[in-house]
Amino acid sequence: MNTPSQTTNMCVILPPTMERLADVELLRQTPNLSVHHIGYDDPPAVRDARRRGQLTEELAAQCPTLSSQDAAALAGAEVVIARDLPLDLKRRAPKLRWVQAVGAGIEQLDPPGLAELGITLTNASGVAAAPIAEFVMARLLAIWKNLRLFDDQQHQKIWKRQETTLAAGKTLGIVGLGAIGRATATRARAFDIRVLAARRTQPEQTDPDVDELFTLDRLNDMLSQCDAVLASMPATPDTTHFFDADRFAAFKAGSIFCNVSRGAIVDEPALIEALEASHPAQAILDVTAAEPNPADSPLWHHRAVHLTPHSSTSMEGYGERLIQLFVDNLARWRTGQPLHNVVDPRLGY
Repeated sequence: MNTPSQTTNMCVILPPTMERLADVELLRQTPNLSVHHIGYDDPPAVRDARRRGQLTEELAAQCPTLSSQDAAALAGAEVVIARDLPLDLKRRAPKLRWVQAVGAGIEQLDPPGLAELGITLTNASGVAAAPIAEFVMARLLAIWKNLRLFDDQQHQKIWKRQETTLAAGKTLGIVGLGAIGRATATRARAFDIRVLAARRTQPEQTDPDVDELFTLDRLNDMLSQCDAVLASMPATPDTTHFFDADRFAAFKAGSIFCNVSRGAIVDEPALIEALEASHPAQAILDVTAAEPNPADSPLWHHRAVHLTPHSSTSMEGYGERLIQLFVDNLARWRTGQPLHNVVDPRLGY
């Protein structure tokens, strides 16, 4: 821990194409902060394997190598902002004590491994909540208002009125009432949508942002009432394939499933089968089990799937919001105060 008057050495570990995730120049204006940018980006197969804890020697060999300058900067860094981290941090970064993730998902950073090295991990929960909530509402409204069909008609020069659905009075269920879930709940209520939510812990019986709370052991009761279900839960070993055939069977006929968290929480073959039975009838997927989504995946062409390439987060203002969170945490770190968004390595979020 540094005192506010001491210089803190830090690295921003991001590929050049993703610099908007963290505004490096804005960071460099922070007093007593020495910033070095390392252009590092794990290949998708490596990142996916690290998320699953299945990294092999063959895949590890595909990790980028660091220049001597980058290696020296990392060796002296006490703090890092990163999406991916080089392997062997014990040797490469002996002074590292705090990692700030650029996103809310942190599985690829190996929280238990960082904890064993005495490194605190914080995520960016809340930074993307507003844009993701906007994305969810846009997708739901596009389905209820039949916008895909109207676009097709325009391209075919067809002038024909179609039935649309009223959002007001619908019921939205949220699985995982974190920052994204809450941001979506408040926006849904603005459309007069009834909001239900289920979460792992439920110390309170009521919540100001939702109409009714459910524990996970009553989740199927909630799902059966919902016209749309949002998955905004973390990916952990306990949530792998959380949405499986049995879970989808509890969905209300004709409902919509929306996943903006991680593809690992969905059993994709089970989802395809469930869509054929209309439980749910449509799926909004911003994430897939493997990313990029494989070319032979049936999700690409399924009539009931609305697929986007992990793009629900708007980059507009993202870097500024992340740096605001980081600078606030930096002041806390320097003075020994508790940090925001500390990840519990046992829970994975």
